[in-house]
Amino acid sequence: HERHPRAARWILGGPGACLVALLFMASMPLVLPAGRGGVNHLVMPVVLFPLIWVVALLYPIMADRLGRAAVVMYAALIAEIGLVISKFMV
Repeated sequence: HERHPRAARWILGGPGACLVALLFMASMPLVLPAGRGGVNHLVMPVVLFPLIWVVALLYPIMADRLGRAAVVMYAALIAEIGLVISKFMV
């Protein structure tokens, strides 16, 4: 008998991982320097998106403690949302 249903892992790993990866990609240009060519802050999030998505997908699916995985992913979401909001509030 599982403590957490399998559906919760897949919901957190599927749409949750996609949301975390998309918000991470949206917030990275705000913290990365533009570089010499002026495009590093735009290219790096696009290049890193698949890696971020895979980590965000596999972490809740493979974690022994789903509650901890959920807290980590929600904390990442809140940090990314806060970063994007703070950039546009100024």
